[in-house]
Amino acid sequence: MKLYLGSRDYKPDGYLTVDIDPNVKPDIVADITKLDSIQTNSCDEIVAGHVLEHIDWPDNFLAFAEFARVLKMGGALKVAVPDLGVLLRMLFSGDSAFHVVGLIYGVGGGVNKCEQHRYAFTIGMLIDILESLGFSDFDWWNSDFADASNGWCPRYENQHVGISLNVKAVKKRDPVTDPKRIYMQLVEKPLSDYLSAVAEVLETDGPTFRSTDASRIYQRIHFQLIEARQRIKHLEKKI
Repeated sequence: MKLYLGSRDYKPDGYLTVDIDPNVKPDIVADITKLDSIQTNSCDEIVAGHVLEHIDWPDNFLAFAEFARVLKMGGALKVAVPDLGVLLRMLFSGDSAFHVVGLIYGVGGGVNKCEQHRYAFTIGMLIDILESLGFSDFDWWNSDFADASNGWCPRYENQHVGISLNVKAVKKRDPVTDPKRIYMQLVEKPLSDYLSAVAEVLETDGPTFRSTDASRIYQRIHFQLIEARQRIKHLEKKI
């Protein structure tokens, strides 16, 4: 079973759609922080494209925990969120502050409250959360969906750039501790560093984290950008 979360009007082939809004007629009406209708270890793949930023922290941690619960061992998780790091670089580079801040906060929230952005992530934040929940084999993923996971393309330093942060991970083991305990610690100290909160739950006898080579992901992204740029130049010459 494959799940496509926060589906809205998208109905990708081969996926069961999940959305909190019954008006968009998903296959499953559910809040992704509480996927009670989906059995533990029952999913082969989950795609969560630009949905996690619409949930407050630390409630969106519960969504990550649910992904870990319902995925089979070896199952793939594909997460896409606005890349806060890129957006901040755009802001500080002199791009239109109104444009960038609108992307950060989700100006669509004025029409539909579900479109408002409630939180933001960097690649390091995603890796910290997912690794503690038993995920590894991190990589970048290219979306085949005609949704926001393909990235918006505003101007940044006179070039078009994608601002979607797409991280793929594989469930390889159980969480380091009960995610509910982590959540309660985060509720108590929502501004604390995530790994510090996990360490407090584990106390001194808990397992240690295995470091993740995030630079490998950045390197893959860098090579993909170079390849894409070369293709664009080739097309421009033809035109």
